[in-house]
Amino acid sequence: MRVPSIGLPLDERRIVREGYRLAERMLAGYEDPPGLTFRIGRWLAQLRLMVLARD
Repeated sequence: MRVPSIGLPLDERRIVREGYRLAERMLAGYEDPPGLTFRIGRWLAQLRLMVLARD
C-alpha cells in the first residue's frame, strides 16, 4: 500500500519560502517604466511651453 504525498519536504518548503522573500526584497522599489501615452503627453507639454515662450 502506498502512502499519499503530503507535499514538499520541509527543506524544500524552506528553500521556496526563502526564494519568495528574496524576490520580494528585489522587487520592493520597482516601478514600471512610463508608458507611451505618458511620454507623448510629456513631450506635448514641453512643446507647448516652447511655443508659449516664443510669444
